Amino acid sequence: MKLLRNEKVIDIMEKTMNHVDERLLDHGKRVAYLMFKVLEHQNMFDRRQLRDICVLAMLHDVGAYKTEEIDKMIIFETIDVWEHSIYGYLFLKYFSPLKKLAPVLLFHHAECGEIPRLDPERRLLAQLISLCDRADVYLHYGDNARGFRDHLEKYRGVKYDSEAVDLFLTSGVDISRVYENIDADAAFRRVFRDTPLTEKEVDGYIEMIIFSIDFRSSQTVIHTVATTCVAEMIAALTGADAETVKAVKTGAMLHDIGKIGIPVHILESADRLSEDDMKIMRTHVDITEKILDGNVEEVIKRIAVKHHERPNGSGYPNNLDAADLSYYEQAVSVADTFSALCGARSYKEAYPKERVIGILEDLSEREELNPEIVALVIRHYDEILEAVERESQPVLLVYEALDEERRRIRDAVIRRDFESVRC
Repeated sequence: MKLLRNEKVIDIMEKTMNHVDERLLDHGKRVAYLMFKVLEHQNMFDRRQLRDICVLAMLHDVGAYKTEEIDKMIIFETIDVWEHSIYGYLFLKYFSPLKKLAPVLLFHHAECGEIPRLDPERRLLAQLISLCDRADVYLHYGDNARGFRDHLEKYRGVKYDSEAVDLFLTSGVDISRVYENIDADAAFRRVFRDTPLTEKEVDGYIEMIIFSIDFRSSQTVIHTVATTCVAEMIAALTGADAETVKAVKTGAMLHDIGKIGIPVHILESADRLSEDDMKIMRTHVDITEKILDGNVEEVIKRIAVKHHERPNGSGYPNNLDAADLSYYEQAVSVADTFSALCGARSYKEAYPKERVIGILEDLSEREELNPEIVALVIRHYDEILEAVERESQPVLLVYEALDEERRRIRDAVIRRDFESVRC
């Protein structure tokens, strides 16, 4: 059983990006389509390269979740718009199959004179994503196709290289009508969704999306890694076959993907959440279901979306009880709780072993967690914690390196010292 099919990975990324902010709904796909229409007849790239460019264009705002700058992104005329470009570059560089194209995202809002030392191909792609992004903004935020053409001529040689402007204008793309066939364009689908991804590429894209969510806060950096590790170990300790272990691992990996739609101030709140904020927080399960529905095997979706349900019926969103929950759905719930207790959060320190065990036992007695699974975890507590720490350490090192590089690049941008940026 192939748990994540090729075209479904693209759908998962697209749906995830659509939950960053409603103003960006389908923006990434439209920019990807514009890039495709500009490049499809240029004979500059083969099918796989063109697919990667389209995916890159779809993900060009993947760093936007980290800042409160989406208003500024729409205005498009502020240095602060660099923030999401930096984050997007770093996520692609450290996690995605598109490492070689990552610098394109870093400079996709840069003026042509600000792009240092990029080879001609990546420089052109950065400029084209900038053009296509601006074209979509013109069409959806009050301007028009004629206004965009005027914009290109006004900023030729200032914001945009003449080569990029000419390539866009001579492609024959009519931006006032280009989206009429976006869902029916067989050539676009063949390149964008049907060009095969390797298993390594599938894993890389899923990893990138997961870490782009967990890295929103220093408090949640290793949460998914820890939850996945514990869930996988529970499955292995119970003697599950390899296919079941992989399904449990995949469901656990995806269990919090819906948090992409939760505001950072709620995720990082140091105080007990208000009733209204808790209602918003709980919607992450519904968002997870919307993202995964139809895109993963049903067993994986159920594992991912039931991690807040409880055997005694006290959980959410559907107040399911033990009769409605499979063993491994309950196992991920235990794994999620274990990860939360052992990890530091904005509102608490990491708990010591004795307190973690005490809380797990109390939840077991109240049947908020499966007693059999809790007993298993307690018996193997040291083994599980050692595995979590082993799996988490590389992620923490990447987080530190990513954050250090983010600061370095941002300082260089503030100084307008673009030549010092190394990609």
